[in-house]
Amino acid sequence: MIIKNIFSLATSIISLFIFILFLNVNSISDENNIKYYSNDEGILSLMYHRFNESAYPSTNIQMKIFKNQIEMIESSNYNFYNPNNFKKEFSVPKTNKKILITIDDAFQSFYLEAWPFLKKNKIPFILFVSTEPVGKSGYMNWDQIREIETEEFAFIGHHSHTHEY
Repeated sequence: MIIKNIFSLATSIISLFIFILFLNVNSISDENNIKYYSNDEGILSLMYHRFNESAYPSTNIQMKIFKNQIEMIESSNYNFYNPNNFKKEFSVPKTNKKILITIDDAFQSFYLEAWPFLKKNKIPFILFVSTEPVGKSGYMNWDQIREIETEEFAFIGHHSHTHEY
């Protein structure tokens, strides 16, 4: 019984020590992040996948929420970053924060839901395409991808061929 109590106390002390160590490590990283990333300059990337596809809650966003996010960005006087300017502006010091919109996987819901909104408002973005599922159920086809690529504010990026876990 005494040995059991000693082990229980030792386990509690070790757990407390690990918890305190964890808090100290996190507080140091928070300080470092604040020190290096708190200025309103540089590029902030927002990544999206599916739009209005409630069957996939971990990768889905409702269009109403997406539009609200875009409105918040605009009302905060942030500019959207056009990826076509990347090479030209790579070495130029960033003087204010810009927002880069990225879309992963070329899901059909992007084309049907978000694309008309982004096109109407000429909001720049990168669409990262996994090439293997293109044209399959739930994914955009090559004609849709080529249509998007014709706009100067849209950029097609390579995600990978397959999208295995």
